[in-house]
Amino acid sequence: MTQQKKSIKFEDAMQKLQDCVERMDAGNVSLEESIDLYEKCVAYHRQCTEILGRAKQRVEMYRPETGTITELGEEL
Repeated sequence: MTQQKKSIKFEDAMQKLQDCVERMDAGNVSLEESIDLYEKCVAYHRQCTEILGRAKQRVEMYRPETGTITELGEEL
């Protein structure tokens, strides 16, 4: 899936992940389909994690008292 990874929005990846989980929870899928759904869940989870990681890197906080921008995680 890495080669075919498309640009996907976080909300879309989360919805697809939730849909896969709900299908597995329903209990009316074969073992082979369950494995396929599990692999899709892992891929959607990875995409969500990557999207959140990129978003975290972009978050910055402007400190007007010093006129500086502090990145997320830096001490104030």
